[in-house]
Amino acid sequence: MGETLTARAERGESNATESGGHVSRPFDERYAAALDDPRLAKNLTVFQTAWREARRSALREVDFDALRHNLKAAKTEVIANLDAVIAQFQTAAEATGATVHHAADAEAANAIVRDLALRHQVKIVAKSKSMASEEIDLNHALETVGIDAIETDLGEWIVQLRHERPSHMVMPAVHLARQQVGDVLSAALGRDVPQDDIAAQVAIARDELRKVFFSAGMGVTGANALIAETGTVMMVTNEGNGRLCSSVPPLHVVIAGIEKLVPNVATAMTQLRLLAKSATAQRVTSYSTMITGPTPGHQMHIVLLDNGRRAMAEQEEFREALHCIRCAACANVCPPYREVGGHVFGHVYTGAIGLVVTPFHHGLEAASGPQSLCLSCNACEIVCPVGIPLPRQILDVRKMVVQSKGLPLAKRVVLNAYAWPRAVDLLTRIGSRAQQPLTRGTSFVRARRMPILRRQTRWRSMPALARRPLRDRVVDLDSGARASPMIPNRAAGLTVGLFPGCLTDRVYPEQGEAIVA
Repeated sequence: MGETLTARAERGESNATESGGHVSRPFDERYAAALDDPRLAKNLTVFQTAWREARRSALREVDFDALRHNLKAAKTEVIANLDAVIAQFQTAAEATGATVHHAADAEAANAIVRDLALRHQVKIVAKSKSMASEEIDLNHALETVGIDAIETDLGEWIVQLRHERPSHMVMPAVHLARQQVGDVLSAALGRDVPQDDIAAQVAIARDELRKVFFSAGMGVTGANALIAETGTVMMVTNEGNGRLCSSVPPLHVVIAGIEKLVPNVATAMTQLRLLAKSATAQRVTSYSTMITGPTPGHQMHIVLLDNGRRAMAEQEEFREALHCIRCAACANVCPPYREVGGHVFGHVYTGAIGLVVTPFHHGLEAASGPQSLCLSCNACEIVCPVGIPLPRQILDVRKMVVQSKGLPLAKRVVLNAYAWPRAVDLLTRIGSRAQQPLTRGTSFVRARRMPILRRQTRWRSMPALARRPLRDRVVDLDSGARASPMIPNRAAGLTVGLFPGCLTDRVYPEQGEAIVA
């Protein structure tokens, strides 16, 4: 029988991540490793497919657009009056017996929690799921002073045991198959854990983690919303560990970004109706908890975290990112995320929203590699429950990266060439004919005939230039019979402008033809 987590912690042996908080490799290494992982894309494809179907079913009972409009309006109002709303929340929370702290950055937030733990002689911290604590790397900050922080969310605990960051904001271990989870638990607990029996894995984890709640001197949770009018912390979980972390240990610490503020209970309920459907594609999560003040005889401390959020609010192009409710729907529909996962497509915060907020929380360099993978397909904005213009914001981040680092020589030459469109048109037409020995009548370049491309085409085919670009084909299409509108509408008969982009024009003109037709 393996030792318990608490036994190791009591001897001073860490259950947390490696030095520095997480194993971290350069972006190019993580990218290559993700592409070489035969299970990763398969696991994430299965997840995304199931999530889409479940979300579609869950949304049937609500007016998604109306709820999104109302929540977005409320969030906009809060950000516009941030100082007043913070003051209102602090007054209400302190009236219930809670203590409110303000942290300008990650270092300040960690110092607040660390000092509280040391003052109360805490040895073990039970943590509920909190992306804000991941953002500030709280576990490592506590570990440096001999305090062991143990994740009690099952997915968070699994990635903690693997010395990883969460790969998804809501489902931290979604990148892992059940067999991998079984291996992790077997290694951590020193006994055989079934690889294919999820129920058995959950039961074993539950027994192991339950001991943590009753050994911990401090419980740390996040917040899904902070209700200004009542000083209430709203917390949503599926495992119930949040309630135990907030009520069993004598000291409860909430860490939440200042963007989590909402004006009133009605707005919190609107968010609740959208959150589960957008996050886990459920009608409602198993546990929706409202905490107004500390448990009798206990202490409650609320740390309001800035860490770049005010700077975000001051920049009009990024302000709407503060509306985010951390549902991770943007990752659940993202093609690059499906292929490489959150350890590559993001930093601490993953998915499209992660590309946008990372420069403000962790610096531009941390977002530099991940943002380069975005396809600008706009799927993230369509599903976002607060309508954040994520594709545009990612382009703004890309602009910041280019201004800071410049472009690689080859890309700079190609993009600068577009200043002479007639020359580009002539060269691509010549290229479409000159490539024939390499394509042999197919729609892709045969890499073995161009050794210089073998590395880039090791797992994919390079598309060939089309013989006739879309601009030539549209002329023929325009002279033909016009299709009837699929759905009768007032726009029928109006002129539509089509901006196909260079790939659709020169490489995939059939896609453009289908759109026009």
